Amino acid sequence: MCQFSQKISSTLLRTTAEESTWGRRTPRSVNVRHLGGSGVGREGSGSALRPFMGGWVVAYAGGASEFGVRPAALGRRGMVASANPLATQAGLRMLAAGGNAVDAVVATAAAVTVVEPYFSGLGGIGIAVITLPGGETRTLNFMGRSPDHARAEMFTEETQDIGPMAPMVPGIVAGWARLHGEFGRLPIAQVLEPAIELADGGAPVTRFDFERSAQAVDRLRPHPDAARTYLNDGRPYEAGQTLRQPGLAATLRTLAGDGWMAFYDGALGRTIATYLSEHGGLITDDDLRRYPETLKWEPPLRAMYRDYELRTTPPPSSAVQILQTLRILEAFDLDDLEHLGPDYVALVAEAIRLARMDAAAHVADPLFVEVPLVWMLSDERIHELRAEVTRRLEGVRGRSRHARSARSDRADRTGARRRIAARRRGGRIRRARKAPERSTTHLAAADESGLAVNITQTLGSSYGSGVVIGRTGIAMNNGHHWCTLIPGDLKE
Repeated sequence: MCQFSQKISSTLLRTTAEESTWGRRTPRSVNVRHLGGSGVGREGSGSALRPFMGGWVVAYAGGASEFGVRPAALGRRGMVASANPLATQAGLRMLAAGGNAVDAVVATAAAVTVVEPYFSGLGGIGIAVITLPGGETRTLNFMGRSPDHARAEMFTEETQDIGPMAPMVPGIVAGWARLHGEFGRLPIAQVLEPAIELADGGAPVTRFDFERSAQAVDRLRPHPDAARTYLNDGRPYEAGQTLRQPGLAATLRTLAGDGWMAFYDGALGRTIATYLSEHGGLITDDDLRRYPETLKWEPPLRAMYRDYELRTTPPPSSAVQILQTLRILEAFDLDDLEHLGPDYVALVAEAIRLARMDAAAHVADPLFVEVPLVWMLSDERIHELRAEVTRRLEGVRGRSRHARSARSDRADRTGARRRIAARRRGGRIRRARKAPERSTTHLAAADESGLAVNITQTLGSSYGSGVVIGRTGIAMNNGHHWCTLIPGDLKE
């Protein structure tokens, strides 16, 4: 059984604050989440705040600022946030129809699986944080589990990453079901309607979408069902074209008509298990049937950062590293540093690096491993990490002073040679552009009652395992790539 630990795929931190619209608390409470791919500044999004439904909700789906961070968005009765404006509009439709934040976030999450198929899918996994109107915060882990009979010796490094053995039991649909079943207000068919429309009618392909597909072509082509779903005659859909997913639309209609559990204990579940079995996979009917019963609400992991109380998901999520990072940085005055200047970036990057190392060394599935959370967040440990940050930064500055002059001379000579060569070619200097390796998406919603919910969902790698279940449009995760094949390792 894999002791699962979610890796953070980006060093970009974001916070979603519960603020004055629904009552500020002292200390203020912040649900902290990790975003593996924000999609900030993506083509096709609007560039300004815009009113929705007569101005009672204001949503932002705009481009990036100078530093790639969107300006503040304002809402009087509710708010929805995601990396894609079409998905955000799906959530806003729920609020406009009288739904609450849970209806909105589940509608957005379902739409995201259509418009961001490289980030998440029905065969994916995730985590959620919900704050109730009274201020209570709960967390939900739907990260999936290894099939009961999976053993490390069955895998190679390739099969745990790509193909039918790579998926863990998918948890996204079970997570949506738990959230919507306990707190949703609108019927499931209404919540899934925007996603069905997007899958049926098609979503416009942006340049960002094209780049993600182009990077994943080698992952998709070997699997005919995935290639048929996401590629256009074996090639990525170009920006400006339309990606239609009729199979996914049909699957969403099945969920809308038969209920969430059809994915685990119905015709869809049997289709998933049969397909994987026929192609050498490990997930069985029993694995799927039993999975929803394993989900349970847990209290959040908490820490203080200045006058904020931070609340996030406990292990197997590795979000503890965000709390560690912020606690390390609390001792430093970032306002004295140039924002995103060399010293600022070096300090924040070093704090993140040390926290990531701590998480990699100690965080795994608490069902199998005792995770030393109290120690990781203790003043003693934080002081040790702060001292290490200071020591390393002083060493870097010392080396930089000696190396700067020689490096500058070399850079000047190299730059001059490139400019001369470019002029001889009659063109500008060409630089290869590689899209960032992100594989996770984040979304959030809040309403006027004080209900607020955040979801992070993922397929693991971009397009997950590369496996799509027949013509269902269900893309499967590759959660086993987070495990190790080393006997006795923390995440074996």
